[in-house]
Amino acid sequence: MLEQGLRDVLAQLIEVDPQQLSVTVNLSEQGVDSLLGLRFARKIEDLTGSPVELEWLFDYPTIRQLAGFLEQRAATSAAVPSV
Repeated sequence: MLEQGLRDVLAQLIEVDPQQLSVTVNLSEQGVDSLLGLRFARKIEDLTGSPVELEWLFDYPTIRQLAGFLEQRAATSAAVPSV
């Protein structure tokens, strides 16, 4: 599940146990600022194999919201045939 993957990646970046992170608390409240957000976005790209925009971390400010958006985006991209 992507939500758990995002939680694990963020926990690794901020060096805490993944269980200490809430999937429903804003990323900024869990220590994610712009610089850490860039690192987190790059790690998410590695995890998903798709580009991630830094703005998405602010548009979808919790792990749960971000995972939902990324899953929906991936499903939509897979459903659209390439031209």
